[in-house]
This record gives sequence, C-alpha cells and structure tokens, in this order.
Amino acid sequence: MNKVAIYVRVSTKGQAEEGYSIDEQIALLTSYCSIHKWKIYDTYVDAGVSGATIERPELSRLSRDAKKKKFNTMIVYDLKRLGRSQRNNIAFIEDVLEKNGIGFISLTENFDTSSPLGKAMVGILSAFGQLDRDTIRERMMMGKIGRAKAGKPMMTSTIAFGYTYDKVTSSLNINPAEAIIVKTIYNEYILGRSLTKLRDYLNENDLLRNGKPWNYQGVSRILRNPVYKGMNRFRGEVYKGTHEPIISAELFDRTQKELKKRQIEAYKRNNNRRPFRSKYMLSGIIRCGVCGSPMELTLGTKRIDGTRNMRYQCINRFPRQTKGITVYNNAQKCDTGFYEKSDIEIHVLSQVRLLQLNKAKLESMFERTDVINVEDIQNQIETLNNKMRRLNDLYLNDMIDLDDLRLQTQNFLKKKELLENELENNPALNQEQDKEQFKELLGTKDITQLDYDKQKLIIKNLIDKVFVKPGNIKIKWRI
Repeated sequence: MNKVAIYVRVSTKGQAEEGYSIDEQIALLTSYCSIHKWKIYDTYVDAGVSGATIERPELSRLSRDAKKKKFNTMIVYDLKRLGRSQRNNIAFIEDVLEKNGIGFISLTENFDTSSPLGKAMVGILSAFGQLDRDTIRERMMMGKIGRAKAGKPMMTSTIAFGYTYDKVTSSLNINPAEAIIVKTIYNEYILGRSLTKLRDYLNENDLLRNGKPWNYQGVSRILRNPVYKGMNRFRGEVYKGTHEPIISAELFDRTQKELKKRQIEAYKRNNNRRPFRSKYMLSGIIRCGVCGSPMELTLGTKRIDGTRNMRYQCINRFPRQTKGITVYNNAQKCDTGFYEKSDIEIHVLSQVRLLQLNKAKLESMFERTDVINVEDIQNQIETLNNKMRRLNDLYLNDMIDLDDLRLQTQNFLKKKELLENELENNPALNQEQDKEQFKELLGTKDITQLDYDKQKLIIKNLIDKVFVKPGNIKIKWRI
C-alpha cells in the first residue's frame, strides 16, 4: 500500500484567511488519500513559517524520514506550500525525494513526479512561485517607500529613545520621561559640554537609558538623529514624519553645525580626523586584562602648573554613586582599579626599545606580519545589515513581535559595532606600505628619544592590543 507523508504550511494569519489554513489543507489532503485508499504515514505542519527558506522544522523532519524511506509519496496542497524558491523546490524534489524513490504530488495543480509531464510542470510552476516571491518583495519595498513618504516611522532598528511605537496607528508617541533626557542632551551639548563629559553628566545624575549607563556612541547617535526634529530616515533619505518633534528644527540644525565645528577644530589641533578616539598613544588599543573590555582615560582636576593627573580605568568601572550594572562582561561590574597613563606608556615604550635592540627578532616579526582581511570584515558587516533588513520585513508582516525585533536588532548592532571598531582602530591597513619606513626608523632611532606624536605613530603600527591588570601588562604585537 502507498504510504503518504502530508505536508502543510502557512506563513501568516492572512494566508489562513485566504483559504490556506492548516485545518483546511489537512482535510483536503486527507480526503484525497482516502479516495485513493492510501495510508497516511504522518502529517508534517509548519505554521507561521515563510516559504522563502527551505530551513523549516517540520520539513527538515520530513527530509530525515524520507532518507529513511519511511513513506512512498509526499503530497502538498499546492507547490507554494513547499516553497517559493524555484531553486529550493527543484533541489528538494530531486535531491531528497527522487533520490530516495519517493514521489511528489501537488493537489491543486493535479500532477505528480511519476509522469514526465508532472516533472516538467514542477519546474514551470516553481518558476511562477519565484516570480510571485520577487513580486512580493518589490511590493514590500514600494510599500516601505510609500510608508516613509507618508511620514510613518521605519522600523529598521530599535525605536528611537524618547518615543514609543503604537502599532495600531503606526505612529511614534513621545515618552515624556525619556524626552526630558533627549532635551537635556541637546541643551547641554549646545552649552559647551563635550560628548565625553555629557555622557558622564548623564550617568552621574541617573539620567540613564533603559536603566543602563550611556556610552559615547549612544550620546552621539542621539545628537545626530533627525527623528527628534520630526523627520524619519530611510535608506539614506530623510522624510518629514507625522510624529511630534521633541526639539525644534532650529536646535537640531544648530547642533549639527556645532558637531561639525568641533570636529574641524579638533582636527586642526591634532591633525586627526577622529581625535576623540586616537588622541593618545594607547587610544583604541588598551584593554582591561581582567574582562577584556576597552579602557578609558579619566582626567583629574588641573594642577597649578596647568597639567592634569591622567589615569586609565576599565570601561566597566563606574563611580560608586552610579546605580545598576554595565553592558560588558556578562552584565557584571569590573573593579580593577586605576592605572597611571604615564606608567603604562613608559612600559610600552621600553618594550619597543628592547625590540629595537634585537634586530634579528625585529626582522623575523616583520616577515610574519599579516594585514587584517578588510574585505572579510566588510562582508560580515553587510551580512548583518541584510539580517536587520530581513528582521524589519518579518515585523512589518506580523511574523515576529516588537520584543523579538528589538532583542535581535540589538544583538546585531553590537556585533556590527565591534566589526566597525576593528576596521577603524586597526592601523595595519597601511602597514604594508609603511613597513620599510618603520624598519628603518626603529633600526636607527631610539623610540624613547622621539617626540610624542612619532612615538604614538610607531606604537599604533607595531601593537594590536595592550592588556592591563594589577601587576601585569601584556602586549599583543601586530608584527
């Protein structure tokens, strides 16, 4: 007797309302098997799963059973229940079913793969499924562009701080408590606070973000997001939104001019387009030896002679009055103390000096230098961007809820930031063209006798990371 595996699938509630419900599919397919006096081996149900991917729980279970030859025929309501990708459908039928001597029947198209005509029809109808999927994608994109032009928010990442999202009305509503913090950020910046001091001011006064301390990048994003003046961003374009602005357009535009002005002034002072990340010798490369997180420089009050005491601390370590926990090291505080900037720099320079005096070791280290794979990192970033776009599509089509969207997007954004920092802070990109210059420089001049800028340039190109913990400083060389 012919043993049959029934496979049914719906991706959304809307499909169920259009006659594709799970129960209706099972009833029709069961009746068909009964008429032909076929025995039903099992029923495989993928509910709420898109047909765009072949990786589905029940279809995977069906595949495993097919390879064990537990049934003779697979039957579906229509070909689109199997999937919307022509390539995936043909591959599944040929590589999983036919390879194991299993037939395939589509009820509404009235064909099966046991006949040449049925096999040809599979390819033809799968092509229409592919066309249908491409049409859906195009319509979705047009819908999103139309949504942006209509002033509605675009859910490409987490909801902007200061707002809540009303899914019923598809609108942003002001969160009064958070809006006060947003206004504070703009006003304090215009009054002259730097991004670093503004971050510290917010954390010290318990003006936190979702109960967590602010970081430099978070404050910077708030100051640059046009949503706060009543605009929405989508694919590089800015559209007028229907939501109520938190700040005036005049204050937002003035802030953008101030951001640019300070960046230019800092560049003129330091000859560095990213002065706040690479001003000092160990900026961007010093790490906590206990938890592995970045370390930041803290400045003491000015002395009579105008100098300041400068010390490094783990970014996880916050003043005693700070409440809550940090986002690094599995949400645990790291209290490894403070480290004098001058002491660490002197140690690092002394290690480079020892390297200078060992010419054979220096030469061998240069010979095994590897430059980071920029293309690979850029591909990883683009992959994360694509995943976030797909998450947004799933949310707009009611296939995931807002909490899932937020959680998964936050995880992707953290990974993306780490990759971008690796590209930004890794001077090995220019190391090949500078290699001979540095070999000559290290071979002829004592690094401890050079000026600070030249020391910094050499350190950045020789050292990947400096890990610091009580009683120990470990250097990870680039060469």
